[in-house]
Amino acid sequence: MSRKTKKIIFDASWHDYQMRNNKLTCGFNMPEALSGKSSFGLPPYAKRMPYLVDEYPACPQNWMRSEGRTKSFFVPVEEGKGMWLDFNECSSHTHEVAIVISVQGINPITGLPCNDPQLEQYIDECPKHKIKFGPDRYCKECDFRWTKQNYICTNATPFGSFWIDGFKAADGIVRQYILTAEKMRGVASNVIGKDRVYAIGLSFFLSKEKKPEIMTTTYRSRSPQWFSHVNTNVTITPDMLKDLQVGDVSDFSTYSYYLYDSTNLYNSTKSLSNNTSGQKGMIKCSEIDKSIKKGKRETKGIKAMACLDSMRGSSLGSSIVREVKTKNLEVGAGAKINQSIYDDPESLDFWHDEPEAITCINYCTEKEAKEIIEQGKVDVEGNEEGFLKDIPVGN
Repeated sequence: MSRKTKKIIFDASWHDYQMRNNKLTCGFNMPEALSGKSSFGLPPYAKRMPYLVDEYPACPQNWMRSEGRTKSFFVPVEEGKGMWLDFNECSSHTHEVAIVISVQGINPITGLPCNDPQLEQYIDECPKHKIKFGPDRYCKECDFRWTKQNYICTNATPFGSFWIDGFKAADGIVRQYILTAEKMRGVASNVIGKDRVYAIGLSFFLSKEKKPEIMTTTYRSRSPQWFSHVNTNVTITPDMLKDLQVGDVSDFSTYSYYLYDSTNLYNSTKSLSNNTSGQKGMIKCSEIDKSIKKGKRETKGIKAMACLDSMRGSSLGSSIVREVKTKNLEVGAGAKINQSIYDDPESLDFWHDEPEAITCINYCTEKEAKEIIEQGKVDVEGNEEGFLKDIPVGN
């Protein structure tokens, strides 16, 4: 395959940020680690580039490969940085979405081992000690109040806040995920010891019934003075969606569709397109990115995401691939962040028993990721014609 020298940039754009698996998504962010004893607001976006493990033969053999409904990625990280996972794009799915998360083999909401992730609710008794709860799911043996369930879900979480920044602590507080080489700082290291893994697992479950055909959108931005999440709630009907095909604009990785609702703007003095409330149209995504860097707070709209694919169709040929050994980084619990885990108002019967998709996120240092990528990439998509590949087609 071609081995042209190319600068590798691990900071992702909005177009290549999401890890997609069967229409369910996750974005990986790596902000600065917070420090101090007080509680903090939510860290800003710090988008990281995901890579499909199956496309890079130099990946460690102990990294899971994609199989069936499981899809495996890796993300370059830096020791000492923070981390948060963005699931907001799942809010536009046709069904409600529930996600069981495993961080190095433990559930960050319950602290329990996460060997076979399933949706669980804790109504009457402590899942750890199997004794009846006291008031408000208080367990006297644990000496804390349990959350209602071991997952986060779209039907309970306020729109635009479908993310998780850390390990659940007190009500309304999580402890920031911190990437560290210190074994004793790792949460899983302390809970399950040698049984931990060096990866993050996401099991996505869908509701049995579709939700009403309404879509909303959000944007999370950073103000120059403080970190803040900007929630832009815009109801979009199917009739509005037909306007996506406007003019001759076909490059939706360059352009974004937008709708404005001035009631949700935060003292915005000038919108990106100079449109007033209720107007719609196309805008270059580059202008959106510029606005975010400047800390503006305008409505940003629905963004068409493009797939990461810089070297499609290449093959390794006779090249020798050397497996890259990776450093074991733990995930610790850092400073306090103001974030709630919202109780699911539905029973478990509301959800399918089996996950719709399972996403595995392996992580390694930027240096290790560079070594993996530079050794080449293989094609795992095959011929675009499918079963027609050996049959004469076209006129």
